[in-house]
Parts: sequence; structure tokens; C-alpha cells
Amino acid sequence: MSSETAVGLDRSPMNAKRGQWDVLREIVTQSTVTAPEEIWRDRSHRIASSLGAPDNAYTGRSVRVTPKAGGAAGALHDLQVILRRNNVMAEYRSQERHEKKGEKRRRLESLRWRRRFAHEVRKKVQLVNEIRARGA
Repeated sequence: MSSETAVGLDRSPMNAKRGQWDVLREIVTQSTVTAPEEIWRDRSHRIASSLGAPDNAYTGRSVRVTPKAGGAAGALHDLQVILRRNNVMAEYRSQERHEKKGEKRRRLESLRWRRRFAHEVRKKVQLVNEIRARGA
């Protein structure tokens, strides 16, 4: 028997969980903060220290350029992927001219139909793949 198990440091999952709870119990019992204001100050300080920098005007509109991710070309590609995912160019083109109410309704119905049809096709393909995986 090793010295670790003799001391009670068994590495089994159950004892690992017990160890975590023991650590938490020690933290709670060692806490000398009792007043609600002190508890609030202590917790807010711990949470605030783990937060990142505050947002600014460019937070959602910027892409980080790093040499590891391909430099400027990689950042441009990331930006294009984000713009494509958010349909920015399609929205821009749709706002170039006024769209009549009826045309908009028909376009939205068509988009809804295409989305639903694509979803049903994905479900059928998934079903076929499951049947093939079973060996039928």
C-alpha cells in the first residue's frame, strides 16, 4: 500500500469528489466574513477580478489580428465568415431599394418554405444514415 492511500489521498473518482467537498467545506468554515455588506464586498471583488476589459464602441465590430491565426489574411477571412453568417450583405442589398409589402410577404414565405424544406431533408438524410448504420 502506497503512502498516498495510507494518508487518505486515494485517487478514485468518489474520493476525488469527497476531496473537492472537503476543500469547499474548509473554505466556508474558515470564512470570517459575517456581515452581509462584507460578504457582498468579498464576492463582488472576486467576481470583478475575473472579468475582462469593459466593452467599447468597437467590441462587436472588430476581429483580432494575430500572426498565429494567419495575420491580416486570416483576420479578413474571419470577418468575411462573420459577415456571411449574419447576412450583412443580403441585408444591405435588400435596403438599397424599397420593397413593396406584397413582395416582402412573398419573399418571406419563400424563405420560410426553403428553410422548412431544408430541415426536412436534413432529417430524412439523418434517418437514412441511421438505418444504414444499423446494417439494413
